[in-house]
Amino acid sequence: MVKEYKNPLTLDGKIKLDPRVSEAKVKAVKELAEATMSGDRRAKGILEESITTSDAIFNYAALVNANVLPEFEELPPTWSTIAGVRLVSDFRSPTLYSINPEYQPGVVGSGTPRGVLPVIPEASAYPYATLEAETSEVGGIRKHGLKAGFTMEAWLNDSVGALQAIPDSFRRLARDTDEAEVYTALVQGVTADSELAGGTVPTGATVPANAPLSRDALIRAQIEMGERQVNGRFVRITGGFNLIVPRGQGVYANFILNQTLGEIRQTDGGNQFVYGINGGYNPLGNITVVESEYIVATGDDVPWYLVPQQGATAGRPVLELLRLTGHELPELRVNNATGVYVGGGAISPFEGNFENDAADFRIRTFARGILWSPELIVFSDGSGS
Repeated sequence: MVKEYKNPLTLDGKIKLDPRVSEAKVKAVKELAEATMSGDRRAKGILEESITTSDAIFNYAALVNANVLPEFEELPPTWSTIAGVRLVSDFRSPTLYSINPEYQPGVVGSGTPRGVLPVIPEASAYPYATLEAETSEVGGIRKHGLKAGFTMEAWLNDSVGALQAIPDSFRRLARDTDEAEVYTALVQGVTADSELAGGTVPTGATVPANAPLSRDALIRAQIEMGERQVNGRFVRITGGFNLIVPRGQGVYANFILNQTLGEIRQTDGGNQFVYGINGGYNPLGNITVVESEYIVATGDDVPWYLVPQQGATAGRPVLELLRLTGHELPELRVNNATGVYVGGGAISPFEGNFENDAADFRIRTFARGILWSPELIVFSDGSGS
């Protein structure tokens, strides 16, 4: 369900309107556009005439924004399941702050575990703590955009097609940009600390480093994630995980997650112990498969990433998408470099700009993917070595 706004034209302040835009004009353009889409030839002629000879194009751009952006917010991109959103106010590298209590020997708090408030004896002074800053190494938010246009001839030949193409293209480009930012941050941000080191699992099997995807490898990945620390502290994971695999690997991933095992056999010396688990605990029941085109296999080696679900790491962000405060949604603008007629008079952008007979739309959005905690990602390149 698309969110409802008190002011649907500005989306409660999220859209900045051109001075030539008014509610009455947008309503008139909307009625003409809807009639045109329904095959009304008279409405089509009026719409084409008004857009090419008046400020109707600016009101059409406002109409597109008001209708497309709420739907953009409701699109179900996969990135939103693995990353949170952080608003930033400028283009500088974002910084995380946390309390760093540097308890010195011989003062109150000495010997207190990191992250725990010390006991204060009667009449004793409180120990002093400082703010610890962690600045993103990849940089700050980035501006994305492009100009797209079509000629006056194309508009007059197929105005209905143009009206239908612009909003859909707008939504797709903006959504895919966010997807690319988050997954690129994941792929480029993992380090040696993220790799599956390998080891034993409760079944007695040994999992190699960078193991191909399997049940034992995923069990080992959860064990290793629980043993890792960020800035000297363990991070509590209170939710499930996302298993991110290349396109086409989702069927296989779901197959191994949902296999039914009859029993586990473990040998200790000369004794063999058998544990029946049918209908019981599934150590992989908290994992959700996510396919992404930005995860690419190399030859026969299929990479995979085990990532805590968004919000599952209490007090510690793992993967985030930065958005610019005041510009949280993509923006669509219309070119106004059309000049004036000899003798005066405004020229609509759909008559073409000063250089050529083309009408231009410009799409702009601000986004940046940030991987804050590569230690809380378990990555395998699938090579088994």
